[in-house]
Amino acid sequence: MKVFDISDFQPDDRVGQLVTQGAEGIILKLGETLHGTPTLDSKFIQFVNDVVDAGLPYGIYYVSHARDMAGFMEEAKFINDQVYNLLGGQEPELGTWWDMEIGPVCRDDVWPQLRDAIGTMQSWWNNSCKIGIYAQYSYFNQFIDLSELDQYQIPVWVAQYGYFENSLKAEHPELHHVAWQFTTHDETQDENEWYGF
Repeated sequence: MKVFDISDFQPDDRVGQLVTQGAEGIILKLGETLHGTPTLDSKFIQFVNDVVDAGLPYGIYYVSHARDMAGFMEEAKFINDQVYNLLGGQEPELGTWWDMEIGPVCRDDVWPQLRDAIGTMQSWWNNSCKIGIYAQYSYFNQFIDLSELDQYQIPVWVAQYGYFENSLKAEHPELHHVAWQFTTHDETQDENEWYGF
């Protein structure tokens, strides 16, 4: 399945452009914590409506800046509230993803907090197994307890560019691999291989 992800830096007609390029699904940036405040992506509402109009499955991602458990829970509540208010309480078909690539979440004590925030969201969403982690290959190896990631079967969406395989999947086939972001086109458009839930 050919899946792209888009956010507020994309042009207004981006969904239509991706449809003509053969997109079979789109992951939309829901938001990001900016200046300490969970913030909705400026184009989320437009893009989610465009994706629904195009009849494509979609997912959402949230760029975490959580410095501690309180920060994770604030972000989790924000995500939950947006799913309820903007998406009618329906979890997106292609999942909900914690984007773990900003400095504050690159720390040795992040895993238990992220794991527990995901667990809390799963309980809110009737034990949904579509709440996962997006991060670089190196992030999973450096900051995530891979044995617990396997134990809880938290979905994995790994970014690893310019390589002939998804190394995390090759090295840890036991994990719940859902997608591999394998390239970015001219630094403007990410493309993913979608394995499915």
